[in-house]
Amino acid sequence: METIVKADVEWAARLLEQGEVVAIPTETVYGLAANALDESAVEKIFQLKKRPKEDPLIVHVSGIEALERLEIEPPLWAERLMRLFWPGPLTILLPKGPKIPLLVTAGLERVALRAPAHSLTHALLQRLSFPLAAPSANPFGFISPTTPAHVLSYFQGQVPFILDGGPCAAGIESTIIGEEQGRFILYRPGALPREVIEEALGDRLFLKTGPSKAPVTPGQYPRHYAPSKPLLYGWHTLPVEPRASLVYFSAQVPSSHPYVHVLTPQGSVEEAAHHLYAILHACEAEPTDYILVEKVGGVGGLVEALHDRLRRAHTRSIFTIGHSNHAWVDFMKLIHRYEIQAVVDLRRQPYSKYVPHFSQGYLQKSLHEAGIAYEWQPNPKRLFLLLEKLFAQYLHIVLLCAEGDPTRCHRFRLADELTEMGLAVFHILPEGRLELHRAPISLALGKKA
Repeated sequence: METIVKADVEWAARLLEQGEVVAIPTETVYGLAANALDESAVEKIFQLKKRPKEDPLIVHVSGIEALERLEIEPPLWAERLMRLFWPGPLTILLPKGPKIPLLVTAGLERVALRAPAHSLTHALLQRLSFPLAAPSANPFGFISPTTPAHVLSYFQGQVPFILDGGPCAAGIESTIIGEEQGRFILYRPGALPREVIEEALGDRLFLKTGPSKAPVTPGQYPRHYAPSKPLLYGWHTLPVEPRASLVYFSAQVPSSHPYVHVLTPQGSVEEAAHHLYAILHACEAEPTDYILVEKVGGVGGLVEALHDRLRRAHTRSIFTIGHSNHAWVDFMKLIHRYEIQAVVDLRRQPYSKYVPHFSQGYLQKSLHEAGIAYEWQPNPKRLFLLLEKLFAQYLHIVLLCAEGDPTRCHRFRLADELTEMGLAVFHILPEGRLELHRAPISLALGKKA
């Protein structure tokens, strides 16, 4: 199949009327669109994206007048928001009405609705006699596309047409809200800031971004919007690693590193949102092993949405470090360089005959004084449960695992097992460099190579 890329609304409309899936631009990101009232067409979206059927889709309409044809009657609060912010990056969860298939809503009785602001897609929706189900035009969980080239990189030869609307203006997905038991809920922070919506509602939005069992709206999976290579978010000071793509929030960057990106040269969160996915796509294409992203600065506006996307793109990761040839001051320099928040001591003996400052009592006291948590867990069978507990509190956790040889633990099967569990394992080498764990060693824990 040839994929045509063209700014031709009529061409896109004819294909959609034939039950095909086409990529469409919005002001937020590009979407994979199909007739929302045609279950066989919607099924193609799920197949193309490899998207779980329990993850509902957003239905795109031309405006508030389209709801009557769908037999959906919005409550007064929703109608007010639609008249204020549609077309625009606001998605509202409402009772679905009888015409919307349950496949679209993942079997739920509410449907996510929005009217996109992009001129081409608005014209397309006015031309069509049906609404469009249109999740982002990327394989499930991957980086959202903000240009036709991004869509083509994912689905060339798989979709017949991409409606070329140029780069997306906002660059980050819509805000999703709804009502539960008289409270207004923010399900996904997005391109319309919560403060603007709260002012219009005259009421507070309560955050509910993670499902208790299954998603009630799109974008609620913990791991989402992510590149295939590991991404570590939340750094206060990025370590300038030679094997990393470095993403800074502001313009203070080292000029010597070959793979440096800046989300906002002008210091604007709107600019950062516009650049976010394009920069992550660029990092994905670079000959690097992983991506380090500086914490987004500021409060309010789109900061909440940027945090949300980067936290979901963040790879759960573990660091390892040896100690036997480290003076205490050098050890702590590495701990601070990699912004370690918790140390898990894997040594079988809680003392060190040859390096007294690594005996458990001294180590625990010194780490506590530095504001770093300490746990001792010599039993690898219990380690995974401990890590699950620590992940709920800490972003950067290090395994202290060398007994005598500082490289010994790095070759244990443990690193392989953690990698197989979906974690990224980074070895902190004595010279102060990160090495992403790759090759399986397949040694029993405790045996030397």
